[in-house]
Amino acid sequence: MTRSTPTRRRSPRKTEVSPRTVVLAGIGAASLGRKQAIRSIDSLAELPDTLRLRAEQTAREAGKTVARFRKQAKARLAPVKKQVAGFAQQAQAEFETRFAPVLVKLGAKAPAKRTARKATRTARPAAKRTRKAA
Repeated sequence: MTRSTPTRRRSPRKTEVSPRTVVLAGIGAASLGRKQAIRSIDSLAELPDTLRLRAEQTAREAGKTVARFRKQAKARLAPVKKQVAGFAQQAQAEFETRFAPVLVKLGAKAPAKRTARKATRTARPAAKRTRKAA
């Protein structure tokens, strides 16, 4: 059997606060604060340029997306537009034919002029007389 030795527990070291450590800590804090201030000022100086570049890039991407969507919309709407145009012409012609007499009576439209027909007489064969059988 091995012999186990009790482990020693170390108590945390107490740091002594002396005027020297306080002065050194103050100098370190001032140096660190100065370095961080310089970094933040440099980043603030670059920030407008970075923001402008990001804004331009985002605007370009948005323009490309809008152009792509516009092209897709035009491609999908072209057949529908043709159908609507044909339907509109058909509806207008039907309206004009159905309501022409009403519009003429109301005086909103002049009566349609009829085209004169040619008076051609066709020669009819003479009718045969039939005798009554007695």
